[in-house]
Amino acid sequence: MTATPTTKKKAAVTPKLTVRTLGKDTGSSVDAPAFFQARVSLETVARVVHIARRRARVRRAHTKERAEVRGGGRKPWKQKGTGRSRHGSSRSPLWVGGGTTFGPRSRKERVVTPPVKERGQALAGAFAAHVTAGTLELLKLDKLPTKTKEFVEQTTLASGIVIVIDESHKELTRVTRNVPGVKVVSAHIVMPRDIVEANTVWVDQDALATLESRTGITSKTA
Repeated sequence: MTATPTTKKKAAVTPKLTVRTLGKDTGSSVDAPAFFQARVSLETVARVVHIARRRARVRRAHTKERAEVRGGGRKPWKQKGTGRSRHGSSRSPLWVGGGTTFGPRSRKERVVTPPVKERGQALAGAFAAHVTAGTLELLKLDKLPTKTKEFVEQTTLASGIVIVIDESHKELTRVTRNVPGVKVVSAHIVMPRDIVEANTVWVDQDALATLESRTGITSKTA
């Protein structure tokens, strides 16, 4: 009998992340952490993002139903003998000045928050999508700009940049709040929605530990 040839499985290639400063690319790269390589279904990411949008929605439009419109307490005319159609209230939706049927209501919609584990997976999946697309870079913050003008001069600006920072660099939030197209979010509160809607993501190197704990994915569990 002849031995059948065995096929060797190719080892998974660890993606590389470019390390940059606010001004330019440093020319160095590092291996992507395990939570940046997580395989998360797009359905999980989409579900968490959709729920976040529904929870953030503020319902302001409100119309009154027939029970809420003032007046119309008595019957307009008697039931029979007038030759006209029967009506019980002048605030019926059929009447001018009556209530509205199926109009917008400002009642709060109860939206159940996804489990913590699912939210962590969705956050990891959002980052992994940017790693695959090559639109995520690590940010090395040696010296923080103190003024908006300094940030604009140092940075090559583009539309839709999200910078995820560590709490120790929260001063960058004040510096960039008037810069269009740039959004700075702390690693403690960043949501999958922020990452999904971004064109480019810069992640502070000091924020990797916080993001790893939030996603719940480590090198041991990957």
